[in-house]
Amino acid sequence: MATPSALVLKCESCGKEVPHRVLRGRVGGKGEIVFEGVVKCSACGFMRSVVTREAKPIEVPMVLSWMDRSTRTTIEMGPTERVAVGDAIPLSEGRAVVTALDSKGRRVQESLASDIDTIWAKRADKVWVSFSVNMGNRTVARRVLAAPDEEFVVGDIVDLGRDRVVVHRIRIAHRTLREGSVPAADIVRAYGRVVRERTSR
Repeated sequence: MATPSALVLKCESCGKEVPHRVLRGRVGGKGEIVFEGVVKCSACGFMRSVVTREAKPIEVPMVLSWMDRSTRTTIEMGPTERVAVGDAIPLSEGRAVVTALDSKGRRVQESLASDIDTIWAKRADKVWVSFSVNMGNRTVARRVLAAPDEEFVVGDIVDLGRDRVVVHRIRIAHRTLREGSVPAADIVRAYGRVVRERTSR
């Protein structure tokens, strides 16, 4: 296992719990990860020798949902790490949000990683934004993928594949906006009408 470049420790000199730069050291151990080396406090510059011990990470089963598919995978966690519904989990690409936890045969809101049977999660690096689009005498449903923090602005033109749509209102949890902007993750539904492109002859 590679030697870390920094460790978060409580400094014996200034008393702050801050990153300490690893000046030299080695990692070993069988049942646990043991680091022995010299570190330097990022707050006051105090140098000291340390020995730290932590449990080896475990593979926790996870069902990851994305769009209309779910895949079984695993995620590496420390056995004493606490996981709760609503937590964000970093993935190799993007991130996921925990939607449910199974621990010791039952559904729970929070658990230690070592007690988890399955983490249920959904990818959160992209969200679907639903649109109702007025096309003259009919309204059609459309949707577009966006980053959760991407802003949608009332009055803006949005490209929905074949159609370009001007947004005239946006529905969020408890109200409808007729002006302003909203991040994609907060949108229940956006309403718009098709922009007819003028062609010059």
